Amino acid sequence: MAAAFASTVLGGMILQRPAVVSKRVKRHATTGTTRQALVHQPVRALRLTGAYRRAQKVAFVVRAVMSEPGAAVDKTVEGIPYTQLTIGVPMESTEGERRVAASPAVVAEYIKKGFKVKVEAGAGLLAEFKDVEYAAMGAEIVSTKEAFACDIVTKVRPPQERTDLGTHEVDMMKDKACYVGFLYPAQNEDLVKKMATKHLTVFGMDQIPRTISRAQTFDALSSMANISGYRAVIEAANAFGRMFTGQITAAG
Repeated sequence: MAAAFASTVLGGMILQRPAVVSKRVKRHATTGTTRQALVHQPVRALRLTGAYRRAQKVAFVVRAVMSEPGAAVDKTVEGIPYTQLTIGVPMESTEGERRVAASPAVVAEYIKKGFKVKVEAGAGLLAEFKDVEYAAMGAEIVSTKEAFACDIVTKVRPPQERTDLGTHEVDMMKDKACYVGFLYPAQNEDLVKKMATKHLTVFGMDQIPRTISRAQTFDALSSMANISGYRAVIEAANAFGRMFTGQITAAG
């Protein structure tokens, strides 16, 4: 059994209370076959069980919204609308890095959700994405400093010193901006401290736990390692010097 949450409405008060999901075997009335189904049971029916006690530890009342009976519930969420936020996609400055933080298809998704997107000129060239492709999706092609001056900055490699510009990439970001990309904080303690001085909100993609199912969608390490593994085999086969077959049969 696992704890879940069920909602109920009582006299204008909206409550979310724990419910319990249990597995029951159901028999089909016609075929006679059986199957397991998840059945939601109210907590009050399980007051004497361990499931109820565990549900209590999660939270008995998550949220209570008081309103007049029949009145609409205010669902206004505080924050900045997507339409007022800009996402920056700068070019990767690490030598040999061919990746880019967003493809034209991803940029189209950002814009569809209401964000404005600024892509540094030439950011996707090494990944074979042309500036005209980004522009066709609605992105604005800008300079390096403009790409880093956005509300949200997306990168592949951690920010670093730019000798060509005479400044650090973090210094080009505005105060209280958001950074999304690889960070490796244990190896880059000085970088983390520098980001703190700018009061940045940082999402280290390398720190997302792979063991949590709902976090696997955001996993960037395994996907990159998987591609590297395939590429390593191809490169090894090319450098092997003789036939490198992909199968083994009785004939060899």
